[in-house]
Amino acid sequence: MLELQNISKSFGQNHVLSGINMTFEQGQTDTLVGGNGTGKITLFNLITGFLRPDQGKIIYKSGEIQKSSPVAINYYGITRTFQYLRIINQLAVKENILLSFKNNPGEKVFNAILPQRLFREKYRQFAEQADQILEKVHLKEVENNLAGEISYGQQKLLTIGCGLANNADLLLLDEPVARIDKENYEKIYGLILRLKEEGKTVIQIEHNHDFVESLSDTVWFLHVGKATPFKDYQSFIADQTVIREYLN
Repeated sequence: MLELQNISKSFGQNHVLSGINMTFEQGQTDTLVGGNGTGKITLFNLITGFLRPDQGKIIYKSGEIQKSSPVAINYYGITRTFQYLRIINQLAVKENILLSFKNNPGEKVFNAILPQRLFREKYRQFAEQADQILEKVHLKEVENNLAGEISYGQQKLLTIGCGLANNADLLLLDEPVARIDKENYEKIYGLILRLKEEGKTVIQIEHNHDFVESLSDTVWFLHVGKATPFKDYQSFIADQTVIREYLN
C-alpha cells in the first residue's frame, strides 16, 4: 500500500533520515519507535506532504506522492492525528465529524443555490454517517458536547473519528494512547483492532510497551537515520542496539 524508497531528509547538518526503505502492507498496524529526534514525526510529515524528502520516492497505491500537497494526499486517502490535537473546541463533537467529510454539503458555495430539498437530503446522509462514526469511536453519548469540554481521551477518539469521516484507508496516529485513562485506552485499543479487521492500514508512533507489543504487526526502530524492522516485539526488545540506545 505504501512504500518509501531511499528516503533522506536533513535539516542543515542534522541528517534525520538517511536513505531509508520501508514498506507498509494494507490491513497491517506498524509502529514507529525511537528516541527524541530520530525522525518519527519527520516521517509522518513526509508521508502527508508537510515536508518533501531531499531524495527518494514515496509511493502510495502505485502512485508517487512525494511532491503532492497535504490537501491532495488527504484526498488520496491518507489522514493523520497530531500530538497537539487539531479539533475545533468551540464546536460540538458531531459538528467536528461533519466538517471532516469530503464534499461536505455546507462547504461549497454551489450548494447554497441547490433546492432546499436536495440540500437537506445531502445533509441528512452526512448526519447518518456521522452517527455511525460516533458509535464506532464511542462518542455518541457526548455528540452535542463542545469538543473542548470532553476528556482528553475522548478528544483523541474524536481525532480518529474525523479521520474516518474523511474516508481514509491509511491512518497515521501520533501517540494514540499517551496520557489517557484506562477506559479510553481500552476503547482506542479496540478501535484500532476493528479498523484492522476492516482492512484499514495504521502507522502509529507509540511508546506504551504493552500497546506496541499487542497491536504491532511490525515494529520499526528509528536510530541514527535508519529504520530497522522487527516482525515481533520479542525480537525488538532482545536486540542489543535497541536495549542500549532505547530501552536503557
